[in-house]
Amino acid sequence: MNADNIHGVIVPVVTPINDKEEIDQKALQGIIERLIKAEVNGIFMGGSAGEGPLLPIHEWTQLMQKTFEFTQNRVILMGGVMDTSSAKIKEKIRILKDIGYSYVVVTPSFYISIHSESEQFRLFAECYEECDGMEMIAYNIPSCTGSKLSINVLCDLAHRGWIHCCKESSGVADYYTELIQKGKDAGLSVLMGDEISMLSALFVGANGIVPGCANVEPTTFVSVYRSVLQKKFDDLRKYYDRVIALRNNLPLAGTCWIAGIKYALSVLGFGNGKVLSPLEPLNEEQKARVERFLSSS
Repeated sequence: MNADNIHGVIVPVVTPINDKEEIDQKALQGIIERLIKAEVNGIFMGGSAGEGPLLPIHEWTQLMQKTFEFTQNRVILMGGVMDTSSAKIKEKIRILKDIGYSYVVVTPSFYISIHSESEQFRLFAECYEECDGMEMIAYNIPSCTGSKLSINVLCDLAHRGWIHCCKESSGVADYYTELIQKGKDAGLSVLMGDEISMLSALFVGANGIVPGCANVEPTTFVSVYRSVLQKKFDDLRKYYDRVIALRNNLPLAGTCWIAGIKYALSVLGFGNGKVLSPLEPLNEEQKARVERFLSSS
């Protein structure tokens, strides 16, 4: 088992919840089935779009268990284990291992951010040992962790065979271009998580994209990826214009970028659109704008 087959559109799935902030299993299954029907290449559960670090451990565990059951090995399934220390991250790795996951996604620990290369290497070394055969995917998302993963550390981990894939969501062109270029020599593939940067990243060698708006309109992002592969640039321009429209009207709909995506899904019939407290839900005016956007699409 390795990460060589991780490519294409990997959707960072949102977590539908009820009014008691418990997992809405029916909505979750509906979202997953819709994504698989749209022929996405994989599902990433428990990341920032999925509000994974905000969930109590029992709800997080249920989310991961139900997602595993609902996907039934039909697509690549990644589980996010983001947390504040090596010990807490390793606890989540053990839970995913017991469920049956093959891929775990690890960010730098946060709250007390880790900036030095020695701290970052220590974290990933401990997680690699805990994975015990599971594939570890590194994840650079400085906006959430407060620290940027060192390219030197990532390439070192890849040379050692500890990672084969990295998700990059900083959207900083100099960083991801260097990461993609140096990663090739180290055997490291890169997935782009920033929607604005996904085209340029694909053109310089990224293996895939991880777009939050694909929760709402997965076929558009599948078409973007396929148009790049097939060099159908007229089609690509049309689909990418749609990507920008989705981004401007859903993640930017309110204070919290997740709220617009989840509300749009609720309009489509999946869940109630609620975000975990204390995240800001959309107000009535913002909801109306999302509804108008979807109805005009």
